[in-house]
Amino acid sequence: MTNMKDHELIEKLLEISHFRELNPVQKEAVKKDLLKERNLVIAAPTASGKTLIAELAALNIFYKKLGKTVYIVPLVALASEKFKEFKEKYQKLGMKITISVGDLDSSDPWLTNYDLVVCTTEKLDSLIRHGAEWVKNIGLIVADEIHMLNDTSRGPTLEITLTRLREIVPRAQILALSATIKNAKELAKWLDAEGVISKWRPVKLYAGTSFNSKIKFLEKEGYELLPSLEQEAGIVENTLMLKKQVLFFVATRRSGGSLAEKLGKITKQKLKRIEVNELKKLSEEIKNVLEVPTKQCKRLAECVRNGTAFHHAGLLRKQKSLIEENFRNGLIKIIVATPTLAYGVNLPAFRVVMRDLRRYYPGIGVVFIPILEVHQMLGRCGRPTYDKFGEGILLAKSEEEAEELVEHYILGEPEEISSKLAVEPILRMHALALIASEFCRSEKSLLEFFSKTFYAFHFGNIALVEERILDILDKLAEWKFIVSKKGKLFATKLGKRVSELYIDPSTAHYFIQCLSKGIKRKVQPFSILQTISNTLEMRPLLSVRTGEFSELNETIAQKENLFLEKIPAEWDLEFDEFLKSVKTGLMFEAWMNEATEDQILTKFRVAPGELVGKLHIADWLVYCLQELGLLLGYKEILKEIRRLRVRLTYGIREELIPLVRLKQIGRIRSRKLFNARFKTLDSLRKVPLESLSTIVGTKIAQAIKEQLGEKPKEPEEIKQITLKKS
Repeated sequence: MTNMKDHELIEKLLEISHFRELNPVQKEAVKKDLLKERNLVIAAPTASGKTLIAELAALNIFYKKLGKTVYIVPLVALASEKFKEFKEKYQKLGMKITISVGDLDSSDPWLTNYDLVVCTTEKLDSLIRHGAEWVKNIGLIVADEIHMLNDTSRGPTLEITLTRLREIVPRAQILALSATIKNAKELAKWLDAEGVISKWRPVKLYAGTSFNSKIKFLEKEGYELLPSLEQEAGIVENTLMLKKQVLFFVATRRSGGSLAEKLGKITKQKLKRIEVNELKKLSEEIKNVLEVPTKQCKRLAECVRNGTAFHHAGLLRKQKSLIEENFRNGLIKIIVATPTLAYGVNLPAFRVVMRDLRRYYPGIGVVFIPILEVHQMLGRCGRPTYDKFGEGILLAKSEEEAEELVEHYILGEPEEISSKLAVEPILRMHALALIASEFCRSEKSLLEFFSKTFYAFHFGNIALVEERILDILDKLAEWKFIVSKKGKLFATKLGKRVSELYIDPSTAHYFIQCLSKGIKRKVQPFSILQTISNTLEMRPLLSVRTGEFSELNETIAQKENLFLEKIPAEWDLEFDEFLKSVKTGLMFEAWMNEATEDQILTKFRVAPGELVGKLHIADWLVYCLQELGLLLGYKEILKEIRRLRVRLTYGIREELIPLVRLKQIGRIRSRKLFNARFKTLDSLRKVPLESLSTIVGTKIAQAIKEQLGEKPKEPEEIKQITLKKS
């Protein structure tokens, strides 16, 4: 098997994937020496089979024993989807496949044993910082969604990670997968790669506009919609008549929810009896994902009951996956989504409707959203196994606007992608990481590294970046994260730890200042919560509504002695962000005081899914605060920080900490037990199983007893009593 020829490898892949032959994009990749380990940039529409090219390259590396494959994706949800897909297909061939997306403070040595590692960009960057030895054994680097280089939040880390990998494993093959972009050839040149640039897709995409009860396409006949219905409702009625599904993209969560509700009135009338019953069950499951459903859970469940759903970052992961799964199987007819879904999981539909094509940008105003983004969304049109073609529809308010949309989006070219590396927090993080890992040992080598980035390639020089890096080095030295000796740069013990903790050095410096102030006083939970909230990592913070200013100012006055930083004056530029950090800290405090998800949604307008995300970041920042305190020897404050971390994790008051150590005992069950006067593990040992069962149910009661070292008695077998003749 190890000496498998190219055609045998391709046949094996086609057999596993249930395809007869490679498609044109895949054939072109093979023709351009994919299986001779040539670097390639594949720029082609969504659903054109780019992932299969990566799978073929990974199999090639695996059978030739040229090292391991890392498959880099921008999102955790996408990583999970790819991991599941690859494991199902290739584990049977003996390929060991795993996923790594979590802990950013570990080198994960166990990854050495795997042939294919699916990970997020940030996780791979963190592994390199921690000196993971197995990285030197990488034979193939797959960068999925490489056009994310254009994204201000994720792009710079992807760019730095690729630049570092090219230095660490210069012989590794690079495969960059992208949507169609204007400067794919430039990207290929940067990566010393061949370009495979194609507009081919397996399902023909017809793009058009909808206005005045008509859908018009450039390349085929359109449709007349019912004039009695609003535009969106008319499109849904027409889609359901064709026995198809539709995916709407809208700008905001609020409009997504209201549109899904409105369209449910149409879908409800078209459901079959069996679908009504299935949707009722699904609706209950979605509603009860949390022990106590929120208003949002109930609202979503009601939409699902009618065959529609809204989808955004405020939903819980379980709710999202249930919606996606049941849209794929045809039970849910319509999803109304925010743009985040466009970069997420694979979720095709016969029709994609773009309702909101303008967006507000601070300092710029309301402008058209990027063409590349629209093409990403329209790329969802048409399901290869179900549809002969797909339809992408842009909603217009007038005939003039319809013509403008055709010219701009349908006939226009996607924008070039450009580097976003010149953002100072990103440069700070990566400059320190490069010095801490001894990758760059001098100012000169640091600047040489940045001269190899896409930024330098795209703009022709690094003059702007160079100036900023020199300023950053001065700051890092001032904060005692690096030292310079005889022209060489070294990270201090503190600087190395900051780099490993994967936070902005500016945040670390701020934390150290707050900790030094905190050891001189009695620190309250709110002190820590506001401290972690006032960081770049926690942004965007909760917005402050006009009516909340006076209430928050009162809170600041009441808690004045609890702040670990100087309170800015109201006229200072920093005051707005400070005010937001106070509100965000109050939300975390409410959670720790056992406010329900619904109460937090009502008071702070933070949806359950968003709350989970904020709590995840908060936990990481509290851990970083703890680690810095430990390194600096601030033992007095560590106990408070550790206690707060437990409370933040479970959303509990302090008295419940002993109880939540038990598995299956969260905030609600622990409160039930406490209110029933079971406040310690010892009190739970003494209570009979039957009494405990009345509070938490038999199964949970048995689980508690087992964890406490008891073996609950099995119920005696009931034997039938027979009467014997005397």
